[in-house]
Amino acid sequence: MLRDRVTTSARNPEPSDRKVLAAVVMLGVTSTATQVVVLREFISVVDGNELVIGIVLATWMLLTGAGSFGGLLAKRLRHRREFLPWALISLSLLPVLTVFLLRFLRNLIFTPGSMIGMVQALLASFAILTPFCLLSGFLFVIAASLLPSRPGKGLIGTVYSWESLGSMAGGIAFNIVLAAFCDACEILSLVFALDLAAFCLFLAPEDLPRTARIALLVSGLVASAVAFFTLDPLTRGFLYPGQEVVYSRDTPYGNLTITRQREQLNFFENSLLMFSTNDVIVNEENVHYAMVQRPGPRRVLLMGGGISGTIREIFKYDVDSVDYVEVNPWVIRIGRHYTSSLSDGRINVTNDDARMHIRTTNARYGAALVNLPDPGTAQLNRYYSREFFQELKRVLEGNGVLSISLLPATEYQGTEARKLSSILYATLRGVFDHVLIIPGGRNYFLASDGALDVHIARRIEQRGVRTAYVNRYYLDDALVERRSDAIRATLDTLAVANTDFRPVCYERQMSYWLSYFGFDPRPWIIMGAILVGAVLLWRPGAVDAGIFAAGFTASSIEIILLVSFQIMYGSLFQMTGVVIAAFMTGLAAGSFVAGLDVRRSGIDRFIMIQAASAIMCVLFPVALGWLQTTGASRLPGNIVFVAFAFLVALIIGMEFAVASVVRRGSVEVVASRLYGLDLLGSAVGAVLVSVFVIPLFGVTTASVVAGSASAAGAFVCLVNRGKFVSMEGYHA
Repeated sequence: MLRDRVTTSARNPEPSDRKVLAAVVMLGVTSTATQVVVLREFISVVDGNELVIGIVLATWMLLTGAGSFGGLLAKRLRHRREFLPWALISLSLLPVLTVFLLRFLRNLIFTPGSMIGMVQALLASFAILTPFCLLSGFLFVIAASLLPSRPGKGLIGTVYSWESLGSMAGGIAFNIVLAAFCDACEILSLVFALDLAAFCLFLAPEDLPRTARIALLVSGLVASAVAFFTLDPLTRGFLYPGQEVVYSRDTPYGNLTITRQREQLNFFENSLLMFSTNDVIVNEENVHYAMVQRPGPRRVLLMGGGISGTIREIFKYDVDSVDYVEVNPWVIRIGRHYTSSLSDGRINVTNDDARMHIRTTNARYGAALVNLPDPGTAQLNRYYSREFFQELKRVLEGNGVLSISLLPATEYQGTEARKLSSILYATLRGVFDHVLIIPGGRNYFLASDGALDVHIARRIEQRGVRTAYVNRYYLDDALVERRSDAIRATLDTLAVANTDFRPVCYERQMSYWLSYFGFDPRPWIIMGAILVGAVLLWRPGAVDAGIFAAGFTASSIEIILLVSFQIMYGSLFQMTGVVIAAFMTGLAAGSFVAGLDVRRSGIDRFIMIQAASAIMCVLFPVALGWLQTTGASRLPGNIVFVAFAFLVALIIGMEFAVASVVRRGSVEVVASRLYGLDLLGSAVGAVLVSVFVIPLFGVTTASVVAGSASAAGAFVCLVNRGKFVSMEGYHA
């Protein structure tokens, strides 16, 4: 009966079937563009670490999966074909509302300037993302139930491939091209305008009059234009109460905002204060503790803080030149426009990742000042790693001095802060002969192969350097020495070194951040494991377990690729977008290839695809090790990352398409269950890998965990192989 119905439908396809496919493509475009923008907004508004990223991604996938499970009700919806385009238009309106609420409610619910904890971030993401994610997951199942199958073609796999194709297009257009030129509200306004145009031109129901379409298009485009030009400056002010926003821009590296309070300018990156004008104490401590150690550092390397007034302090010494390295060119632009910090001709500004600059420069420096935030992200952790210090030592003169700092500035450190300091101290001691801790506004770690002196005030006076605070009136050398000894005495002598691909500094910093809120992640991990187990035990099936494992592997390896790329080559947002686009392209291609002939789609093929996925995950650390040992430049590195993203996604796409054929049931049941389990597995993988596995055990272990999930899925299917038979035709 089912095959007769499918064949008849295929021989007499309805004209509106192409509309369904177009709607699926637009669903992919809208979902991916929204995910990129909303994730960027959460990083900017809440907190810019991987923990929040993992929370938002997991919430997104869980809610979308829940919407997919809700698609079981699709049969009860009478006018599904008319419902789909109208729902898509509604979906494209929700992202603008999401960003508005996120900015408006940030300081209305939470204290302005306060940190937001993990539980609060989780609740906020659920509250903000629920409408969009539930509707998008539901629409996937609606589309699958509307599109008829052709003989020898997989229905659900076809929908999956077209949605992935739309996701690829959205990723390229909005994550690579427009992200460099448009802010969040502008991008979402363009998404709405694109969806509205698609609706009026070819998605609208046939009974909608032409005049109504034209009126809807014109009014919608006008509303989109108004939002494009006015919404971002209006809502940005919600984040900075009591301050005048004089500049704001979404750059490929994060949002940059400048506010004015009377005569003071405040510079924010992702809503976190980078510095304020006239902050003399911070500028002096960032410079003089290190510079006073040597009689004549002729050339200085400065990483971060170049437009805060730091360079003026450096030029109080007999310095020939300062090489200021700043990865974000927009920081340099606003620095030149709003300050005079970069006007001296002895300043050499380099727009590049600091580590890439160090690897390629032939210069030698008497001092290197690392004025960067604490290692609260995997991206920042790479400036606190053994590999970075080894690279930096190569460009330092024989007794050159490195300065790097951490919070808190006290000898009475809590457990997490003490562990973090111990790791940094052990890492520096593994590279340099001498390491000294100077407690100031922050705890400054000085490292060198030459001797270091803790008596800062005395050396400042001997050199005749004029300072406002870093002098004998501000510093008591004897007290500084006692505090330095007290800090060093509390450090853990067995602490392990921090490395690029085992970022324990980042893990400790994340634990330190969580300790502010008294948060213990262990009960949440147990609850999550129970939830996952309950879902898998509910009407268990080997294919269900396999597709859950596929989702786990897909999100895990995507995060591993992105984190590894950042570690190797820095925060190159455009290239990250290329990796995501390659992943989406692989999903679309894999699903399309597997759906060309479903007669070959049996359990044996499903098992082989899972095994191939596991092998690819295990091969990635090998390729990563090759890139690291050979010191490969960006071009071969880019090729390796893009190739792995495409190939792994190709396999995952094929796996989903084959599973949709092997799994028995109605279209609505199969689509909702497989899509929901795929997203549930993706959510678990995103949280587990980004929050726990990479910080605690490193990238290699994370790759093995991702591959083990696919291997486990293959094993479950192999054990249950006898229950399946190869399909000769399509099974809905």
